[in-house]
Amino acid sequence: MTGTAPDSDTTPATPASVSASIAPAAGDRTNRTNGNRTTTSVALLLIRLRWTLTIAALRHSPQRIVAMIIAVIGALGLIAAAISGGIALGASPDMTVGAPAWNTLHTGVVLGGAGAILAVLLIQLMYVGQASAMDPRKFELFGIPDRELTRGLFAAGLCGIPAISGTLALLAFASAYRRAGGVVVVVALLAAPIAIVVMLALSKAMIALFSALADSRRARGRIYIISMPVFILACQLPSLLVGSGTSEVAYAKYATIVGWTPFGTIFALPFDAADGAWGLLAARLIIAAITVALCYRVSLWCLNRQRVRGGAGEQVHVRQGIGIFESVPDTKSGAIAARLATYLRKDPRQLVMYAAPVLIMLVMLLEPDGSRDMVWVSVAIGGLMLVALEGDGVAYDGLGFTLEVISGVRGIEDRKGRVGVHVLIVTAYLTVLAVACALISGSWESLNGWSESLAFWGIGLGLGFNALGVAEVISPVLMYPIAPPDRPFSTPQGRAATQMLFPLVQMIGSVLLMLPTAVVMAALGSAGVNDLQLLWAIAATALLNGVGVLALGTWLGGIVLDERQLKVLATLRDFASLQ
Repeated sequence: MTGTAPDSDTTPATPASVSASIAPAAGDRTNRTNGNRTTTSVALLLIRLRWTLTIAALRHSPQRIVAMIIAVIGALGLIAAAISGGIALGASPDMTVGAPAWNTLHTGVVLGGAGAILAVLLIQLMYVGQASAMDPRKFELFGIPDRELTRGLFAAGLCGIPAISGTLALLAFASAYRRAGGVVVVVALLAAPIAIVVMLALSKAMIALFSALADSRRARGRIYIISMPVFILACQLPSLLVGSGTSEVAYAKYATIVGWTPFGTIFALPFDAADGAWGLLAARLIIAAITVALCYRVSLWCLNRQRVRGGAGEQVHVRQGIGIFESVPDTKSGAIAARLATYLRKDPRQLVMYAAPVLIMLVMLLEPDGSRDMVWVSVAIGGLMLVALEGDGVAYDGLGFTLEVISGVRGIEDRKGRVGVHVLIVTAYLTVLAVACALISGSWESLNGWSESLAFWGIGLGLGFNALGVAEVISPVLMYPIAPPDRPFSTPQGRAATQMLFPLVQMIGSVLLMLPTAVVMAALGSAGVNDLQLLWAIAATALLNGVGVLALGTWLGGIVLDERQLKVLATLRDFASLQ
């Protein structure tokens, strides 16, 4: 938007007919009573809108229904685990105030709760993002004041399945404190929704801040790529701490420190109540209130900044020539390969996966009790990770696929072009990674070491080719909406659940199709083949296995794409409407 900067609490003028559907028909907005009523009506409207969009998405996609059912089952499993854990801990005679078990519970709840909030924030940043359909910028033409819009979107977030299931799980876990007295249980019950409010406020503020400060597509891409390594390392931090031999006293000190941060303060409330430290309890509540207030102000400031600046941070870069298209054969498959390679070079959503195998190698090196040979895990599963997103490759192409359909490109030509690019990337990447792992582990020093290195390299390539073959078949079928490349932190409605389910299909299928390699390994092992010959046989069999599945998947994928071209095009248009 251009022009003069709007007031921080208002949006540009809009048609009265649109505003009247949300704002009161009459009355001064400065009047406190009318303002409260307007805020309530906006919040209720946005809550209804959230669920209306969710239900509408489910009606138009059986796949999303399956994904939603799985998500609900997961939520119910979390609640059931909280109920059983709370009952078991509450029934334990050792769970009395001041006992070692009680102190361990204190440490575990505070550190675990803080870790859960940090995990949610990282997942929100890297994976979920701001719901595209509920993006504040979508409402800028409706005349909703910024304050009311921010509060309404926050209320809509509290009414989602994740917030509801998290609240119920924390409420169910409150029974773990019943040996400390009824007052402690009541405090735990009151702290449960407050914890969800703090978590949601931090999530909203973080996404708003990153979206506002990353003014250009390049900046957003860099932040998105950086978030992936941070997430992987954060996930490995608990195992690193456990394996490092850190004492329980040290964990207790960590819990004391974390208990005074916004991430752990709410989880320490029941223990303050058990100790009768009501002053500390009040101080922690003040910290939580200040955290929510600051997050609200940050979200408000970010919304206003986005409206004022618009797309000021974007720059246009003009390049000479036709780029990668000059380096590929002058065929339809060559053009498809050049288009894919061009996309991969600039798409942060896909580039982020190329850091994953290296991060796995680094994590294996950091394991306190692990040997240097564990770095080969990164090679063994590296191919699977590198092509994980190809299972939704057509969706990443977006409406650029339209020109391909109009041009009459056959499905087999599309699949060959895409496979060629990924085969080159996977082969080169895993070869370089295998050399690095050989140097780190010392495998290059002996013939057996070289043979082991070759076996892991062959398994990695075979599994990667398997995953690529499966991806070429399922990508025109199991499609799910993705975030646009210029807004990688956004979340099209219905994406989160399906993005967890469909890649799992590709992963399981890829592993199952390695069965011939497992059978050959078992047969050779039973025949008494020596270790050196067995390692060479494993490498050769895994490669043949992968190449065979890849060839079959490319052929079948071409047939499936030919049959579903128009359906795929219609689905891509639906996905584009969500952005």
